[in-house]
Amino acid sequence: MVGSFGTGHQRTHKPLVETTQRVAAPPSTGHAREMVTLLVDGVPQEIEVVRQDRIHGQQAYWRCAQCSALRSHLYVVDGALACRVCHRLDYRSRHTLHLPLRVARLRKRLGALPSVLAPLPQRPPRWRPDYWARAIAELAVLEAALAARLHATVQAVERRRPKP
Repeated sequence: MVGSFGTGHQRTHKPLVETTQRVAAPPSTGHAREMVTLLVDGVPQEIEVVRQDRIHGQQAYWRCAQCSALRSHLYVVDGALACRVCHRLDYRSRHTLHLPLRVARLRKRLGALPSVLAPLPQRPPRWRPDYWARAIAELAVLEAALAARLHATVQAVERRRPKP
């Protein structure tokens, strides 16, 4: 039995590291091991801090309560405090590469230069007007999404940049 278009596996969006509340790295100075109590949604949770000696001091890590791995950051998802791996969080950068490639491929199919700001050519006679309009509309949506992602990336870099 063959299903109709769109009845296959539905994609689920993984939660992203960038959009999830996280606990910053613990302070690097202190005892080799200590317990810290954090309030997560009003509930106290104890987390172990492990410090390891380095050439120029110490490096501090959180010990994940679920997998016992040493992590620089812990994340809060549904009131639970755990590492990125345990919460199955993903990085946005792993999903943004295909968008510029899709835009370039669609521009090439339309006969335009792959640059986002390059003008679009006139509709060739071999293209039906409805197909051409649909391709142009898809290109507009993809380029708007690409511009929004680039804008968000620039804002994130500017937020992290130290102020003079």
